[in-house]
Amino acid sequence: MTRRGLCAWVGILVTAGCVGEAAPPGADDLGVSDEALGAAAPALPPHVADAIRRRVHGRVFAIDHYVPVGPGRRVHVREHFTLRSWLAHPRRAALLLPGTVVTGSFYDLDVDGYRFAEDLAREGFFVFSVDYEGSGESTYPADGFTVTHDYLVDAMRTVVRYVRLARLVSAVDAIGESNGGAIAAELCADAARVRSCVLSSMLYRQGTPFFEAVFLDPGFLWFLMSQPDGYLDVTPELYFNILARASPEVAAAVLATQPGLYAVPPLYAPVTLPWFDPTRARVPALVIQGTEDNIATQADADVLAAEYGSAPGAGGTATVLRIEGAGHLPRIEPGANAIWNAAVIDFLTATE
Repeated sequence: MTRRGLCAWVGILVTAGCVGEAAPPGADDLGVSDEALGAAAPALPPHVADAIRRRVHGRVFAIDHYVPVGPGRRVHVREHFTLRSWLAHPRRAALLLPGTVVTGSFYDLDVDGYRFAEDLAREGFFVFSVDYEGSGESTYPADGFTVTHDYLVDAMRTVVRYVRLARLVSAVDAIGESNGGAIAAELCADAARVRSCVLSSMLYRQGTPFFEAVFLDPGFLWFLMSQPDGYLDVTPELYFNILARASPEVAAAVLATQPGLYAVPPLYAPVTLPWFDPTRARVPALVIQGTEDNIATQADADVLAAEYGSAPGAGGTATVLRIEGAGHLPRIEPGANAIWNAAVIDFLTATE
């Protein structure tokens, strides 16, 4: 099947357009189905057949979805998938939930080694990355102060239902980073619709002195609360901590794609710790923290793992992975990002 044919077929199926792909040079012209490859395999040297199969299965397609979550409201979700995603049995779908002042594209930076959404699609997952309401290509409520944690969790429950229906998967894997992890932890109370949970770069009960001095500063909080209509125009200067350990290439990719208008409430949610409840979780979780995290204390990850799924009748369990030498965002730090990617993929593939 050609790229155009596959895009047209999938576009009809989900009433969305195929907007792009990342593929090896020349892959557009392959047009090789698994059946055709299987029939030809006896005549091909094994290494040639394997190379063709990898190229066919490794072509990554992207589709934009706009999920209705209420009257006049919609959430922009970008999906990445491969032929392997369609052929997997059972099918798997992952929902990527970003942190504050970033959109879903933060999971797929245009830098080698940092295209996690594409990497996960090549593993055979349908991968959905989200722009929360009040950011990116999603709708912007008139009052940005309404975009609270509970508001976002409720919208993501609708997105989970949409993904399950669109791709006929029994449950999704929730992968959250920072504020996205707080949302994921709440979603994981529903074991019928969510299979597993990754909580990365988390702040739960105890912040570091740096966090308290910078992000709980009364002047900074007053600044947030005084923003017109509850929205902050996030400029490159405000990414100082996110990019503190990033390479120049990654920093450039972030600053080229992430600055923009964001609803304020997720930025001041940590004023009261904890602002989310992981105790009702019912599915396995992986908690990831860098050993040099400057936002949450090292003990904080252990407390989160201990309290995860601890409510009566819940039963979810969590393990902690610490990445040596990494800071608050291991996924975008040189060296640490490869460990992060491999650990998450291993956890997901081991979770049945």
